[in-house]
Amino acid sequence: MIPGQLLSLKIYRKAGFPMLLFPVIKAELYKNICRKSTWILVIPVLLSLLITLGFRTDAVTLTITGNSGSLSCMDYLFMNWTVLSSLGLIGLLILLFSSIQFSGEIERGQIKFFLLRSSSRSGVLFGKYLSAVIVSALSTAAVLIFTVLFYYLMIAGSSHGNGEFHAAVSELTTGHILAYIGLSLISFLLWIAVSFLFGLYFGPFVDFVLTAVFLYGGNYIASQDMAVSRLFPSYWGNQMLLGSEQPDILLPALGSVILTLVLTAAVLLFAAWRFSNTDIK
Repeated sequence: MIPGQLLSLKIYRKAGFPMLLFPVIKAELYKNICRKSTWILVIPVLLSLLITLGFRTDAVTLTITGNSGSLSCMDYLFMNWTVLSSLGLIGLLILLFSSIQFSGEIERGQIKFFLLRSSSRSGVLFGKYLSAVIVSALSTAAVLIFTVLFYYLMIAGSSHGNGEFHAAVSELTTGHILAYIGLSLISFLLWIAVSFLFGLYFGPFVDFVLTAVFLYGGNYIASQDMAVSRLFPSYWGNQMLLGSEQPDILLPALGSVILTLVLTAAVLLFAAWRFSNTDIK
């Protein structure tokens, strides 16, 4: 090794663990752009378009408690999101994407290319996880942005819309709606981590099915009024919709978010440890 390369290697190692993530994240993001399977995350945008067209032509009926007239943008966004999330479609596609990205590469042996270029398996796992989260977040943001765009293009000027942005019906505010969506998405940080953990033991299909069971199980528990339900951020999002006072649920909601992040970190650390001790064929 020539002196220049040796110096670069020393600087790279002294930079610490975060520097190990950047090459993996960069390579993963570029690969996801070129990978055809990533386009499954565009499906919710297309479904949002179909829902909008159906609502505009009265082929689809969307109702909200307290709706006595036309809908604002946030009212429509809330109803559109409720339809997509209640079907579990967004969550299933995110988990399918995560399973293909990690478990699929292990099964096909493609992950060896990352392992040969990286001195840390943990860096590979965490880098791939962060790239999966980034892509999933971008796809979710695209759904919300395009839903707003579809509203102003097709609903705002019709008898179904009033052209206003902020929530105008029921007792929900714009803040309630955004908080509800955000709390329902926090759990996916944990489910993607669980998908990566299962991916060390199973192929992508079994990985996807098992993680989907956890997803639906968690959603069911969060929809119930039990002590364990309060551990799920989406439970507190549902409480907002039911009219609970925000100051009363702010601290427990924040606690559930922190608990989810701690569990996510624990699952990832265990997955990183198992990955470091797993023989990749």
